[in-house]
Amino acid sequence: MTAKWLYIEDTIQQANKMDNMICGDYYLCQRTFEHTIFILCDGLGSGIKANISATMCAHRLLWLLESGISLFKSSEMVLAMMHKARTQADIPYAAFTVAWVLNNGQYKVLSYESPSPLLVNKSGAEIMAQRVISLSEEPVKESTGMLRDGEALVLMTDGVTQAGLGKTQGLGWGVEGVNYYLNTALYRGKSLAQASQDIMDKACQLSGGVFADDASLVVLSCRQAKVLNIMTGPPVYPSEDESFVRDFLSREGYKVVCGSTTADIVSRVIGKPVEILSLSSSFAQPPRYKIEGIDLVTEGAVTLNQVYNILDEDPDNYDNGSCVSDLGRMMCHADFINFFVGGARNPSHNNISFKQLGVLPRQTIVNLLVQKLRDMGKIVLEHYR
Repeated sequence: MTAKWLYIEDTIQQANKMDNMICGDYYLCQRTFEHTIFILCDGLGSGIKANISATMCAHRLLWLLESGISLFKSSEMVLAMMHKARTQADIPYAAFTVAWVLNNGQYKVLSYESPSPLLVNKSGAEIMAQRVISLSEEPVKESTGMLRDGEALVLMTDGVTQAGLGKTQGLGWGVEGVNYYLNTALYRGKSLAQASQDIMDKACQLSGGVFADDASLVVLSCRQAKVLNIMTGPPVYPSEDESFVRDFLSREGYKVVCGSTTADIVSRVIGKPVEILSLSSSFAQPPRYKIEGIDLVTEGAVTLNQVYNILDEDPDNYDNGSCVSDLGRMMCHADFINFFVGGARNPSHNNISFKQLGVLPRQTIVNLLVQKLRDMGKIVLEHYR
């Protein structure tokens, strides 16, 4: 892919009604290489019952979307349940807002019985234009547009917009008041994160120092994605060496080559020599190489095993100058990670010394790394040859 990828970073502020132990609002966020889905649900009432309603609604909607059903059709199926809940008892009911943002910034937001979302750009914040559509006999508001680097969407539940209800005139300060307050904070030079906290503080103040309803404020900030590409191991068939390397090099982002044999293949394909930068007799210091145009070149299985062992640690505690630490930091800072994994067997992995030192084979350690990185919230894709 040659186009620049965008990453949607979420910042969530939540407060429970009357300091309840459980919030009646619930949210889910799912990221893939193609899109980000954010679902914010507001269960009817408060406490456990509201939380269950919101949780069921969010998971039902996400499950439908993950099944390949379109956003409109998925929402329509969920709204059929909400429509039934209006007339029948004991059916969980929740209002919701769902935002679908592609990695090029194109977005669609559907809001059901929820405050209008806000759009934040270089000019400030504004209430998004919406058109009303009907799904399963329920009115839904739709907003569409294109997010650019540095812009953001702001979603909220009515616990924010109705703050002050019964204590001030009208139905609280409304989405207009929230938008005005956000613009004021941004004009004073505050960040979106600081401004969102200020909004929550103001909502609490309007309600007399305690939230009269569960309140959630979500900022979906759009920024340039940090992409990391890691190539390790030669392909099963040597005839695929060149196409494998070309695919790896065509991706945007940082490039890392793990493995001496892999480095030789890359060197041969691009016509650039492999230079030795450092060698050490210490097991904790795998060798570092250099190939022009590649950001980091090092040993394969040993390096990947050691990176796996330190990923749970604070990057500030990593050693300086170690290729293991450098790769660990690159993984921690990346949003999207592509693993290009060759399937050729390495006989040295069967060496007793590897087993004695606990060095897992390439395929095993890559699988473990992928799972750990996904648990860390990274978007990871694997390419095998």
